[in-house]
Amino acid sequence: MTKIVGEEPQAEAEIIRKRQRSRARITAWLLGAFVILMFFITIAKTAQNW
Repeated sequence: MTKIVGEEPQAEAEIIRKRQRSRARITAWLLGAFVILMFFITIAKTAQNW
């Protein structure tokens, strides 16, 4: 039986998808934290000028 290039067994594909979801979740959290940090820095700089 020949294996087609790029075709993975179902179990391997699921493990890869799990890792991708995990990485995407971490990236989303980090991006959200960065946005909140930028928001507070902007508020602090704006409040300084008043």
